[in-house]
Amino acid sequence: MSPTSAHQLDNPQTYVRLDPDSMGPLIAALGDQVREAWATGRDWPLPASFTTPSRVVVVGMGGSAIGADIASTLARISSPIPVEVVHNYTVPPAATGTLVIASSVSGNTEETLAAYEVARAGPGRHLAITTGGELAKLDGPCLTYEWGFHPRAALGWALMPLASVLTQLGVLSIADAEVQATAAALDANSTAWAINVPAEENRAKQIALRLHGRLPVIVGTDFLEVAARRWAGQLQENAKQWAFSAALPEMNHNFINGLGLPSPGIEQLQVEFLDAPELHARNRQRVVLTGQLLDEAGIANEVISTEATNPLETILRAAHLGGWVSFYLAMLNEVDPSDTSPIETFKERMG
Repeated sequence: MSPTSAHQLDNPQTYVRLDPDSMGPLIAALGDQVREAWATGRDWPLPASFTTPSRVVVVGMGGSAIGADIASTLARISSPIPVEVVHNYTVPPAATGTLVIASSVSGNTEETLAAYEVARAGPGRHLAITTGGELAKLDGPCLTYEWGFHPRAALGWALMPLASVLTQLGVLSIADAEVQATAAALDANSTAWAINVPAEENRAKQIALRLHGRLPVIVGTDFLEVAARRWAGQLQENAKQWAFSAALPEMNHNFINGLGLPSPGIEQLQVEFLDAPELHARNRQRVVLTGQLLDEAGIANEVISTEATNPLETILRAAHLGGWVSFYLAMLNEVDPSDTSPIETFKERMG
C-alpha cells in the first residue's frame, strides 16, 4: 500500500475537490434507497388485468438495466418463470402470456424506447418503470418514482420496484424480511467503508489501492456473475478506466487457456474473484484452483468473499463493494466520478 495514495484516500479535501456532485454519499445511501424503492413498488397498485406471466422480458440499458439483470439472476435461482433482459433496440417475439417491462431511469433511453414501442404493438402485457421522460408519456401502465441523480447510482430504484412487481405476480418470492436484512447489511457496508474510515481498516480503500494503475478483471462465481458485471460497469463509469468481467465456471472452459499471453500485459492485470459461502461447492473449488493457475502465470489475484443470509443480500452486498471501490479508485485516478461527458458526446454524435 503506497503511503502517499493511502493518505490521498484518507484526506477529506480529496473528496471536496474531486466529488462535487456527491457520488460518495449516493453510494453510501444504498440501504435507504433499497427500502424506499421496495416500498414504492409494493404500494403501487397493479392493474387488475395483470396475472402471473409465463415469461418476462425487460428492456433497458446501462444503470437502468442492472436491476433487471439482478432480477433475472434471482429468477434463475428460484423461479420456473424466465426473466430475460434485452439490451438493444429490438425485443424477441412475444406471446399472450408475456409481460414486457421497459426500465429507464430517465425515460429517454433511445434503445429502450425503440424496443418498447415494438413490444407494445404485439401481444401480452406491458409496463414501464421510470422517473418520467418520453417513456412516461406513452399510454399504458407506468410505475413512476423520483430520482434526480445519475442512473448508475440508482441501483435500488433499478431493482426493487421491478422485484416487488415480480414478487406480487408470483415470478419472484422475496419477503419483506429479506429486503430489510439486505438494507441493514448495506448500511453496515457504508459504515465500514466510509470516507472517514482509514485505509488500513477500510476494505474498499484497500482494494482500490491494489487496483490503482492496473487492469481489473472481476470474476463473478456462480450467481455472482451479475455482481461482477456491475463492478466492471462501475469501474468504467466512476473510475473512468478499462475494466472487464468474467464468470465461473465458464472461464474454466476457455479463458484459462490464454493466461500466459501476451506477456507484456500480465503485470498490468489484477483479478478479483467474487465468492460467497452459499455458492455451489464445485464452483467454490474452481475459485481456489483458478487462483492457483493465475499464481503460476504470475497474475495478481485475490478472493473477495461476501457473507449474507440470502441471494438478494449476497448480490447487493457484493455489488455495493464494487461501487465503493470504483469511487475510491476515481479519487486515486484524479477524476470526478459523476462526469459523463464521453457518453454525452457520443449521444450527440449519434443524434
